[in-house]
Amino acid sequence: MTVQKHTAGDSSVYNFDPDLSDHPAPPHLSAIPEDKPQGIERFLIKFEQILDWIFRVLMIMAGLGLSFLMFGQIIMRYVIESPFAGIEEAAVLLGVWIYFLGMGYATRVREHIHGGIVTLIITDPYKINMIRFAGSIISMTAACIFGYFAFKYALFVIDKGRMSINLQWPRGLWSGSMIVGFSMMAGYFLLEAINEFRALRKSRQARCHQE
Repeated sequence: MTVQKHTAGDSSVYNFDPDLSDHPAPPHLSAIPEDKPQGIERFLIKFEQILDWIFRVLMIMAGLGLSFLMFGQIIMRYVIESPFAGIEEAAVLLGVWIYFLGMGYATRVREHIHGGIVTLIITDPYKINMIRFAGSIISMTAACIFGYFAFKYALFVIDKGRMSINLQWPRGLWSGSMIVGFSMMAGYFLLEAINEFRALRKSRQARCHQE
């Protein structure tokens, strides 16, 4: 069992390992709030669910396409003995899209690399929420900065009209994956920050009542 419970006053703090635990992820380990949204927030959540479905379909299709391309390249290289270098370009294209879409999706479900040492040192839920909120803000800022340079590079490639060597496809198809990936990360880190800010307010209110 990888979920460990530490009591801090009337609240409980959990160490959760999404890769090893078979328990549901606690609410603070998801960019999408579990509370019933109201008003415009409900519309935004539904819009995000549509985007999430689209991203999942794209990842699955890209993964299957990459598998078929690799299988086809093996057949052409070792059976027909007539390899086609364009397949390798298409494989790289699918690979980078899988990588950056997966990067954004991992941020959504909070399965990206993160440390859990905070809950081993600090047991005050209010302080833990403050650290998590600050971490989400820093991560979102970093994603925005990297996304800016990715967007700038993609515009440069598109403006120059660069094409791939064998397939003669626009290089912007490859660069566009970075824009989508970092945009997903920045958006989901923003949602995390909003959720953790709400949790921070609740922790502060609970702390005031205890005092």
